[in-house]
Amino acid sequence: MKIVNLLPYCPLPADQGSKVEMLKHLDVLCSLGECTVASAGSRPVGMGWSESTRSEMERRGARVVLREDLHPFRTWRQVAGLFYAVASKALKLEKAFGHANPYHRFAFQPKWWQRVSQQADLVVINYSYWAWLPSKCAKVIILHDLLSDLMWGGNHTEAQELLAADLVVVISKNEEEQLRLRGVKNILWSPPLVQPANFPASSIIGIVGSANLHNREGLRWLQTVSPPDAMQIRVHGALSQFADFPNAIRVQSYIDPYQPYRDCGIILLPTAIGTGVQIKAVEALACGRAIVARRGAMRGIPKGRDAWIEVDSPEEMWLQAKRLVDDEYLRNTQGEKARMYYQRYLHHEKVLEELRQAYSGLIAAKSSEAKGNVKPEVCLPRL
Repeated sequence: MKIVNLLPYCPLPADQGSKVEMLKHLDVLCSLGECTVASAGSRPVGMGWSESTRSEMERRGARVVLREDLHPFRTWRQVAGLFYAVASKALKLEKAFGHANPYHRFAFQPKWWQRVSQQADLVVINYSYWAWLPSKCAKVIILHDLLSDLMWGGNHTEAQELLAADLVVVISKNEEEQLRLRGVKNILWSPPLVQPANFPASSIIGIVGSANLHNREGLRWLQTVSPPDAMQIRVHGALSQFADFPNAIRVQSYIDPYQPYRDCGIILLPTAIGTGVQIKAVEALACGRAIVARRGAMRGIPKGRDAWIEVDSPEEMWLQAKRLVDDEYLRNTQGEKARMYYQRYLHHEKVLEELRQAYSGLIAAKSSEAKGNVKPEVCLPRL
């Protein structure tokens, strides 16, 4: 079985959510057959490739073919796309990178793609920008975000091109619902991959996040009300530099991704703006921590009933946090509910097995169709 996986850039080191997602899919694909990573070594879109990262990819089981290996010179469309990107950035038009923008759309030439994928049994393309690339075999599109809902232009084009895919993989249940309304049917929901962990009980309050605009807005929202006196609070990540809670401990950087959940038994999630799924929400569930979440913070995953406490105001968030600090039984019970939710919907083994079944089933369906048999329906896991 031959598989080609289109990655716009190198996913190593896996220091961003999108890179972690790319590697999740890549590892599954490598377990199914002979896998080739098709990517770009320079702009447009390409970055991060070196001898060491290519060697690491080969160690993981994937051969790397870069656009520049076969076409060392940019096409006029790619040059035009670069000028478009520079002009858009200079004018601070951050939403100018919709589905049909020339910088992304023409980053990969159809002839190069056809040459790379001509013997493949399955092609898997990260991001919908390149859903239009032709394929003679089964084609999967991985959506890291429904970018047409965030950017200007290309919404209709994106939906039409996704209709031609054999499978569309989304990270968010909300995006699955949006795509179904647009007529896209073959969709697999595949949440972020997080392994579970067990840590001792703790009454310390934790807040986790990078310094992006959405997280900063959430922190400002929470800081409009002062926390109760003597509450122990730790703020982890780059977001900590913007925290001004009295006596809060700020942990700006850390190596172990589980450190916030080892340190803190209660996790506050004040970030409600954004798309996709918050990886920190899945991490807190996987670690069985008591969670107090602003409405909208747990977006993209199935409704949790009582797996977390949902609030609408900063006053209510601090009130619920104080209840959990003071009541050990309530804190432990809430943490157990979080862990049970993770095991039902988000367990890492379940996520990986569903991906394996979807990919292998798609290849088998295409193979049967090619032999002239009645086209079988690809069976996707359901909740």
